[in-house]
Amino acid sequence: MSSQKQATALQEILSGIPGIPDIPYPPDIPADATLTVRQLGTALRILRIKQLVERTQLSRATLYVLMSTDPTFPQKIKLTARTVGFLETEVDAWIAARAQSRVAAQ
Repeated sequence: MSSQKQATALQEILSGIPGIPDIPYPPDIPADATLTVRQLGTALRILRIKQLVERTQLSRATLYVLMSTDPTFPQKIKLTARTVGFLETEVDAWIAARAQSRVAAQ
């Protein structure tokens, strides 16, 4: 299938998905490349502990206490024998829930 046919087919598929604007794809860009770029926007991202400290503005010690005592805190993902990470979406949801509980308490 030629690049032009692939781009046309991809545009037909994407036009039926809500939230994706109807943008014409240039024929010199392979159709699978534009699909990959769209997938990167929704890809899962893993935060390491240093990034978690920066994101939450909590100390490492506080984060470790929360990991062991707070059941709502995001579960760690074991990356290697000595490294862990956290899904960015779960961290963001946890922060939003904490902010929401503050609003509900007022």
